Amino acid sequence: HWQAVSLYSRCPFGACVSPHLSRVQPDINEPTWRCHHGVNSGFQGMLYKTEEIEPMQAIWQPAVFDAARPNCLYVDNALAAISDTIVFYAVPAAQSPGFLRELDLGSVRIDMNYHVGTETAYHSCASYGCDNRLHPENSCQCNANCSEAGNCCVDYQAQCHTNVSSLYCFTLVPSWLPEFAMVRSHAKAGVGIFGCSAQTVFSDKLIGLRPGVDTSVVQGNLVAYLGGPQQRMLNTDIYIRVWRRLFEVGAFHEHDWTVKVDPGTVFLPGRLIEHVRSQQSSASSLKLLGVEPRGVFLSNCGYGLHGPIETLSRHAVLRLLNGGLDRCVNESVSDWSIEGEDAFLAKCMTHLGAKKVNDFGLLSEEFCGESPSPCVSGKV
Repeated sequence: HWQAVSLYSRCPFGACVSPHLSRVQPDINEPTWRCHHGVNSGFQGMLYKTEEIEPMQAIWQPAVFDAARPNCLYVDNALAAISDTIVFYAVPAAQSPGFLRELDLGSVRIDMNYHVGTETAYHSCASYGCDNRLHPENSCQCNANCSEAGNCCVDYQAQCHTNVSSLYCFTLVPSWLPEFAMVRSHAKAGVGIFGCSAQTVFSDKLIGLRPGVDTSVVQGNLVAYLGGPQQRMLNTDIYIRVWRRLFEVGAFHEHDWTVKVDPGTVFLPGRLIEHVRSQQSSASSLKLLGVEPRGVFLSNCGYGLHGPIETLSRHAVLRLLNGGLDRCVNESVSDWSIEGEDAFLAKCMTHLGAKKVNDFGLLSEEFCGESPSPCVSGKV
């Protein structure tokens, strides 16, 4: 029983049913609203059972032409995304010999991806982030003056002016860690958290990162140790002080989302904006109805919220500010002796009534059962 077979499928995801054939399945590590983007791609050769085309098309077409889910316009990803409702098989491209071979004459699509941020402007605001600084080293710009200068990236309007959420990003990096030099280089290049709408680097000392940008000092000991049965970083007490310092800085009030990023995390803020669009639209709809949003936090790993990237809506942070953080500390929502700050934050958010939204397309990490290298996914 079959409806469609791809004769040449890149990045196959599914179950092997014979030595040369896979039963395609949706990649549950990627969110449904992105059509489980990034796997089972390629339509170089397809077989369709004639009598199954119209029934399959009736399911496929609404998945592709959905204005609320623009990532589903990739018809190959969309077909894979509905493979739990249709019978779709694929020959992995790695099979040799397979049914099809591609001549090594190049691919415009692969070239577009390869040259992001170097020679070609395609989709680069999704990687650069919307930043009001000029970056002469980039082949196109994502700042407010690029239209006048005529050097905007092709996705500038979509990324920076169409229902775009503003991100306030922060990181904690003590001055003695080797990552401090990397964060300073990010500040000078305008990448990582410096591609967000606003950012703060918390540290143990007041140190200049670039002209006009200094660290924000967190008082007390910032040394954390491994412990507990899973050998997690026991750093909850440190991040309690970081959050309180963040409230004093107050910059989060002006932005839709607050994002904590570990200093050693590869972070592309433009991609995160794509992830939070749907949540931002929901919050706007509630406001129009006169309903105050309860706040949202994104759970990025199958095991729960994990620390490299923590994303909270402004209303979720306000729950912490308005007595919620002290309440979670006083009511011991987590065990600091065996759990880290990420477990505390997730439990605290739930305790305070914020909504948890699973988005496993945010983070690629070994702890979550994935290999982050090579970095070829569409993750944040």
